[in-house]
Amino acid sequence: MLTLYYSPGACSIAPHVVLEEIGIDYDVRRVSIADGEHKSAAYRDINPQARVPSLMIDGQVVTEVPALLAYIASLRPERGLIPVGGSLDQARCFELLAFLSSSLHIAYAQLWRPERFLSDDFERQDLFSALGREAIQRFNAEIEERLVGPWAMGETYTVADAYLLPFYRWGVRIGLDMVATCPRWSRWATRMTARAAVRSVIEREGIGLDWVPDFAGDRLPAGA
Repeated sequence: MLTLYYSPGACSIAPHVVLEEIGIDYDVRRVSIADGEHKSAAYRDINPQARVPSLMIDGQVVTEVPALLAYIASLRPERGLIPVGGSLDQARCFELLAFLSSSLHIAYAQLWRPERFLSDDFERQDLFSALGREAIQRFNAEIEERLVGPWAMGETYTVADAYLLPFYRWGVRIGLDMVATCPRWSRWATRMTARAAVRSVIEREGIGLDWVPDFAGDRLPAGA
């Protein structure tokens, strides 16, 4: 049995979705960042870095979203959630996972948790956060440029789509007009949240759907 330690709406939603997509038995443990549960002694025994997600595999803990996505998808290779080995598509898929982990996610940490980087230099934290917000908008534009098909990798749904999910939602949370600035990504978000596995995870995590674009008002430009 696999056990995923997650916090509602955090980046842990990505492996949560992929676990649901492959259809295997797994367990979940809620570790609320908002309530500080990730800093508890009990959770630090599982992950001393006090971060989510953590995945318990046969009594061993594995961390880092790209690693979890690759491992979980490998359990059911017939689902095709990772492009075939040796292909350019596989390289591009892992390239996107690495970009999200090392660039966009770090920019959100810079925005929300500048103390991680600046310690007690409170005078510079506001500027540092503002620069993080600028980086997020720049990286969002890069993602928008990449999305040339219905899914992150074009015509095929992959683990990269699961990892894009929290970052779209976070963009809405910080007040970005994602529909106006990222129309392709917004169409993707509507498509993504229509998937049964994604809906199941959203319901379980209790994060709601108020951040999902509603195109009834036809805000998107034609062809987006």
